[in-house]
Amino acid sequence: MFDAATERLLPSHRVARVHLFRHGEVETGVARVCRGQGDVPLSRRGQAQSHELAARHVAAFGLPDRVLTSDLARCRELADQFGPVPEPLPWLREQHMGDWEGRTWESLSLEDGAAVSAYWGDYVNGRPTGGESWAEAARRVVAAWEALGPLEGHIVVCAHVGPIRALVCHWLGLGPGEALRFAPTYASETRVLLAEAGAVIEKFGG
Repeated sequence: MFDAATERLLPSHRVARVHLFRHGEVETGVARVCRGQGDVPLSRRGQAQSHELAARHVAAFGLPDRVLTSDLARCRELADQFGPVPEPLPWLREQHMGDWEGRTWESLSLEDGAAVSAYWGDYVNGRPTGGESWAEAARRVVAAWEALGPLEGHIVVCAHVGPIRALVCHWLGLGPGEALRFAPTYASETRVLLAEAGAVIEKFGG
């Protein structure tokens, strides 16, 4: 992975190549919906994206050593395509949006307008009614990742946009308020090299 001179300087030879995949397109209508942890299915296009994404990855990199996934169906369907039995992890779920989940943002703005305004006014600490703030969601994801201990090898993670943002910010030493700078699209890959010396982003959201 590195040239001989660089290898001699590395504090540790343990390296994990982590491939973060955002799930494919979900079933949706014209209106924007607040999904959060709602277990919504992939659209037909999203199903095709999952098959194509995994097949392309395995052709390029081979079978992963581990597949970690959100336990929600839209991520599980992608995770099932990679070969090894996926490890479903509830902490990889999206931010919990409480009473807002499954409702359109238009209806929320009309019926719970003050709370919606407060939420977007302080994205990091604002809390959806009955849900968790972005800061709480990011702490949940990062704490559980760290609890896994040192990883190495070829790791696939199938998740939602929120956990991907949380992990990337953590690895780059950025606070949760920087999360919106990163916007991985549906069925995208973010590839990161993790070592004791730090993290290198090889690819983001492509």
